[in-house]
Amino acid sequence: MDFALLRRYSIPILDYALVRDLPSAVRAAQKIRYPVVLKLVSSRFLHKSDAGALALNVRDRAVLEIEFKRLAKMGGAKEGRGKAAGTISPTILVQAYRPGRFELIVGGRTDPQFGPVVLLGSGGIYTEVLRDTSLRVCPIGKEEARSMLHSLKSYPILAGMRGRKPMDEEALYALLLRVSRLMERERPAELDLNPVLVRNDGLWVADVRVLK
Repeated sequence: MDFALLRRYSIPILDYALVRDLPSAVRAAQKIRYPVVLKLVSSRFLHKSDAGALALNVRDRAVLEIEFKRLAKMGGAKEGRGKAAGTISPTILVQAYRPGRFELIVGGRTDPQFGPVVLLGSGGIYTEVLRDTSLRVCPIGKEEARSMLHSLKSYPILAGMRGRKPMDEEALYALLLRVSRLMERERPAELDLNPVLVRNDGLWVADVRVLK
């Protein structure tokens, strides 16, 4: 996982732990506090929800044990050949389950012509359907971050239409500026923070994908 990279740039992440066995998963869930999410860490399952490689809203130990065993079986790989072959325990992410009021995608890419660029858009499962995104060349300042947000088709929802609570726009500007610095300094081929959860207590990254 690439969460360590995000921490270096003070990007807010939901509490998590990486585990390889059930006792460690139980301890992690108790420390993080239920409900939690379990995610299979594997390059074979890029779209985890489509493949069933995650379990949402795990509320107690009994369900955790069932889902952990299911994901471990799903991600298990054989080591060696023949009768002596063993099973390699997959890595599973245990993470706080804290749904957001809205989901965003924040990320970027290193363009061969323009260099690093930063992206903002509607996130979660709707990213590829709505294609509601905005791009800017790095580095960006607060005014560029504001322009990115206000250019989204979904901005009226985020701003609190029909009496809904508006999102913390200042928190999003801070996140976009940190991602801009990350893109400039690290120059990854691609960076996807998706979903970024819009909550009453701020913005929180639930998943990340980095291509070097």
